[in-house]
Formats: sequence, structure tokens, C-alpha cells
Amino acid sequence: MLTTGGFVDNEEMLADHAPHLVGHGKISDGLDDGSGIRMASAIGAATRRMSVTEIALTALPAMATRGMLVNGHGQRFINEDVYPGLYSVAAVLTQPGPYWVIVDEEGYESVPEAERWGVLPQFVGETLAELEEELGMPAGALESTVGTYNRYAEEGQDPYFHKDARWLRPLKGPFAAIDPRLGFNPGESGNTGAGTGVAGFTLGGLSTTADGAVLDVSGTAVPGLFAAGRAASGIHGEGYISGTSLGDGTFFGRRAGVAAARG
Repeated sequence: MLTTGGFVDNEEMLADHAPHLVGHGKISDGLDDGSGIRMASAIGAATRRMSVTEIALTALPAMATRGMLVNGHGQRFINEDVYPGLYSVAAVLTQPGPYWVIVDEEGYESVPEAERWGVLPQFVGETLAELEEELGMPAGALESTVGTYNRYAEEGQDPYFHKDARWLRPLKGPFAAIDPRLGFNPGESGNTGAGTGVAGFTLGGLSTTADGAVLDVSGTAVPGLFAAGRAASGIHGEGYISGTSLGDGTFFGRRAGVAAARG
């Protein structure tokens, strides 16, 4: 029974299968070295969805929804009130960095202090032109993005990304840019840490049946070999929702244990 975790701590495997996480933070106990996956693969076991990962960008949702998330060119690319894992994946996999949360003074002040998690604006400007210059963006980039956003927000619409109307209002100076690379400090819960502003773990692993039997490359169960948790590819497709690894580890782990005990 293999319950050895994923492979986010194995740099070679990460470079081969999920290079978009190379150089970013790792969400693990330091032991996700892919050993179980490699052992099973050595005897012909098949793997599944090895490129799929969980990605977390430290862009505080309470601020992103009140403003906008933009790429390094000052362009919006997603609805900011979606599940944070979705905008994290969209940013890291499809957009040029660095990423910024753009918010105005009213938006920032409307976030309850306890929900700011110690996040402070690092770049502030009375005008968008000033902010663009500070951030090293092309001249006019933010002005164009915010101008379009404001025009439709006046009408309670977001035709490009369909943000919920309750978060829509025109943004007015002064403006601030929040840098996810600085992380945030949620008090006693611990600091997520600064760096790239991105951390994650792997979701791909051994191909199994619903009862945890490991399959070989021809789709046949390898006699006596079972896997569960992050060592297996589990229930995830191209995305992840917080806490669902518990299902892979408990529900499917129990099924695998029962199947293994039955022989």
C-alpha cells in the first residue's frame, strides 16, 4: 500500500512533469519526494495527470474582489470573485508576471481590518499613470484597463469576465498596487512567506481503480499493489478545491485498505 505523497519535493520529477512549479514555494511536509510513484513505475505501473498541480497565489481575495487582478502588462484576465485557486492557476499558467492587485482607497478601506491579514499597499499613486510608472508597466496600460472596467461598472456590468454586480463600482484615485510576492501575515496562523508569491503541490500520481488498485500501462491491475492519497492521481481533473485531498486520503484510502485486506 503506497501512501507516500506526491512529488513536489523532487526537483527532477517536478522539472519533468510540472515545471511551472519550479522555483516556487512548496506546500508539503518536506517528504513529498515521489518515492512511491517511482517505485511503482519501475515495475510497470502507469501514472496519470502528472502535470496537474494545486497553485496558490497570495493575492488576498477580499482586496482582489474590490479591485482587479492584472498581469505584468496591466491587463485583467479573469473574474476576481472566483475561487482563489482558479485565478492562481490562470495567472501562473497563462499570464506574464508579475501579478498585481489594483485597488483604490475606498476599496482598501472597505476591507475589515481583521480580513486584511496585515497586507499593506507597497505602491500608491494619485493617478494611474503614476502607478504604471512605479510598476514598470507600458504607458497607458492601466489607464486603458481601468477605464474599460469603470465604464461598464457604472452600469453594473462586467461583459468581459462577469464579476458579480455587488463588487462592481468605478475605481477612483488614489490607487494602490498590492504585490502578491510579499506574501501576507495572518497573525498567529503563520506567515505564508515572501518569495514568488506562488506555492503549490502536485496532484498527479499513480493510475488506480476506485478501490486503489494500481494499474499498469496496459490498464491491468498490478497484483497486490495499492495506492491512495497524493501518491495516486485521485479524483482531481484540471483543478483543485481546498480540502479535497482529505477525500483522497480518507475515503479512497479506506476503500484501498478494505480491498487490500480482502486480497
